[in-house]
Amino acid sequence: MKNILKGILPIAFAVLVGVGFLIGFLVRQNEVVPQTEPPYFVGIHNIEIVQGDSIAYRQGVRAYDGTDTEIDFQVLASQVDINTPGVYTAFYIASDADGNTTKEDITVTVLQRPKIAIETLYALIDENIVKYGMSEMSKGALAIFLYSHIKQSMSFVSDSDKSDWVAEAYRALTEHEGDCFTYYAVARAYFERCGVETITVQRVENARPGTHYWLLVNMGTAEAPAYYHWDCCPHYMEYPLYSCLLTDEELLAYNEKVENYYLFDMELYPRTPKQPYAGD
Repeated sequence: MKNILKGILPIAFAVLVGVGFLIGFLVRQNEVVPQTEPPYFVGIHNIEIVQGDSIAYRQGVRAYDGTDTEIDFQVLASQVDINTPGVYTAFYIASDADGNTTKEDITVTVLQRPKIAIETLYALIDENIVKYGMSEMSKGALAIFLYSHIKQSMSFVSDSDKSDWVAEAYRALTEHEGDCFTYYAVARAYFERCGVETITVQRVENARPGTHYWLLVNMGTAEAPAYYHWDCCPHYMEYPLYSCLLTDEELLAYNEKVENYYLFDMELYPRTPKQPYAGD
């Protein structure tokens, strides 16, 4: 028996040692080695825009970790004022799962939007008035036509230079995009050139994020005005509204769907007729 044990023990010991080495090898194989290579960016570049334009910081930019796996990244651009010409700095930051971080900066240049003479704007407006026969339309027909025409000829983007309605109206005619202020501005230009009186209405400050502009359009006469609300800017898809020549009551009803969307200081503007607009 002793001889048998003497023969088995070395073998058993060798097996245990071998198993130990195997386990150690497998553990080392499965061991996660922290990455030390920092993340890197692809597609970062300096940006130049015209005053009032929006910036797509993430467009064309990718971040990768040290294993060339795409990772998420942050953009810090709170110091960039798209409405004020100047040179600003924005930052891109990427961190991988191991805590390695890369931070890169770019220069954002905001150029002064060229001043547009009102005569230049009116020249384009007058061309379209002739082209579409607007001067032959009644006030009601003109309001309905412009409501559809402007909507169809423009795309909504979340920016505009709200300090210059003439420039924004010109932008609507040449770039065919803008926000509520741009829609309002080009409509104002058309109505003015067609001899229709309008009043600019602005939502109460801080009623909602951002502001909103639309028109009161006089469907009566100078001596007996009859102003109705008119707003051709697109509404929320889930809460559509045909906002062409609405009474105060009709307009304010929309606030029940979208809180404070048309909240305005009623003491600053004339009241509309109580009856809905019935045509010329």
